[in-house]
Amino acid sequence: MRTAYRRILRYVPRYRLPLLLGALCVIGSRLLMVYAPRLLGEALNALERGGEASVDQAIGLGWVFLGVSLVAGVFTYLMRVFLVGTSRRAARDLQRDLFAHVESLPARFFDRTRTGDLLARMTSDVEAVRFSLGPGLMYVGSTLVLFPLAVISMVDLAPSLTLAALGPLLAIMVVVRLLGPGIMRRTRSVQEAIGDLSARAQESFAGARVVRAYATEPVEESAFGQENEGLVRETLGLANFRALLTGSLYVLGGGANLVVLWYGGNQVISGELGLGYLATFMLYVGMLIWPMISVGWVVSALQRSAAAMERIDEIFDRPAETSVATEPAVVPELTRGAIRVSNLTFQHEASARPALEGVSFEIEAGSTCALVGPVGAGKSTLLSLLTREYEPPSGAIALDDVDITSIPLQRLRSAFAVVPQDAFLFSTTLHANLEYAVDGELTAARAREVLRIAGLDEELTGFPKGLDTVVGERGLQLSGGQKQRTTVARALLREAPVLLLDDCLSAVDTQTEARILDALREAMRRRTAIVVAHRLSTVRDANLIVVLDAGRVVEMGTHADLVKAGGWYAETYAEQRLEAELEGLA
Repeated sequence: MRTAYRRILRYVPRYRLPLLLGALCVIGSRLLMVYAPRLLGEALNALERGGEASVDQAIGLGWVFLGVSLVAGVFTYLMRVFLVGTSRRAARDLQRDLFAHVESLPARFFDRTRTGDLLARMTSDVEAVRFSLGPGLMYVGSTLVLFPLAVISMVDLAPSLTLAALGPLLAIMVVVRLLGPGIMRRTRSVQEAIGDLSARAQESFAGARVVRAYATEPVEESAFGQENEGLVRETLGLANFRALLTGSLYVLGGGANLVVLWYGGNQVISGELGLGYLATFMLYVGMLIWPMISVGWVVSALQRSAAAMERIDEIFDRPAETSVATEPAVVPELTRGAIRVSNLTFQHEASARPALEGVSFEIEAGSTCALVGPVGAGKSTLLSLLTREYEPPSGAIALDDVDITSIPLQRLRSAFAVVPQDAFLFSTTLHANLEYAVDGELTAARAREVLRIAGLDEELTGFPKGLDTVVGERGLQLSGGQKQRTTVARALLREAPVLLLDDCLSAVDTQTEARILDALREAMRRRTAIVVAHRLSTVRDANLIVVLDAGRVVEMGTHADLVKAGGWYAETYAEQRLEAELEGLA
């Protein structure tokens, strides 16, 4: 917990001035709050004495009390403005830093991290941390100032009565100490349960079409219900601890009042203590009860905050992508696009065997290379290594004779335009999705031009608002083929010397794919292109075809060479031609 709070405090120095002003307001408001009961006590004593002069004195003290309370209220208002406002800004900074760090994490982090859990850490966990920097700091500061001031005033009024009253109040600290660790444990369990529930809901919403297609709504509802029950169970466990803490504090606070009323009442009867001073003393006890109760509440909230910060720090502790793995190389200003793969071997962390093993080939600048082979052969993994989405071994891949592990990531990735296998679109307009690939403003004419090359120009006229049509979350308003073609158009807008197409036209028919590839050839003529494909007829014109199987290169050459070789490529090509002819006869 101490480590967690040290990390939280790294955001404090940014806001020294408002925190200082807030602290001064805390001191000022609490000094006036402690002074105010004295005025009421003196007024009551004056009224007890009787006489016109005493009444006038009591009225005058009442006006002073009103003025002191007004100034204390102003200080309290400013205290909240400075401290709570600072906590909001600090939470903004924390969320911004957390988002930036998540964006910098390597692909393997996202492979094993649920989106819903990430969202819970960026929202509910950050809000819990915000409390410790704002309201929590404010209440703790108020208690630290108010408690000693009130105790000193109580001792000044009646030392023996103070000792009698402090017994139940000090017992509050013992209760907080005993229940605090349990609250901490259950708080972390609640935060984790919130993450599990968010992840379940996010996956179900994102896969709404799959759920409907398989009519598994009851299954999803049951799974969500189980996660929800788990959250309720953990929350009720935490609530029981908090209720035990709060109830104990109220009982002990009431005990303090009872002691003061009995012991102090006897002193008033015996004449040792004035009635006004007893009333003042009761007000001071009331002042101490609320801070003690709030301490229990704050401790519970701070325990939650510490647990939340630990979960957030688990993300911060993950190392970001390495921009440069070795000494930075001298990179040419203009990238030609020549690629060399030399004895590349790579294994995913969760895999029992290498995804790629001993892979070697060369692609000349401006040429087209096709990667083909059975499912799971390692084609998409190879593309991911080219852009260092996964970190390749040093010296295994070179771009223009420069080891890519020595090229800064931003510079390396600017050399590639990627069309991924998973056609992802943002939940905004078609135009905004295309503009994502360009620096500055995208003209409608340029957008229509790339849509024409991607084979989407005719369908564009059928969209409700043309380029301003909102495509929905992950492009759900578009068909699979339309999404793929939109991502192709987006990649064409990126002025990059190397174009990577990862089986990006699998959702369109053979004729449409052939038409799009014909249009793409003109756009690819100025670029190096690496095409992953399952339909071999679409890569016949590639300058180099590399056949992968189980992570190894089993064949390599032109279309004519591979057909003559009679291997996997020739057999698969013949099978696909026969299937196409049969479909044409049907």
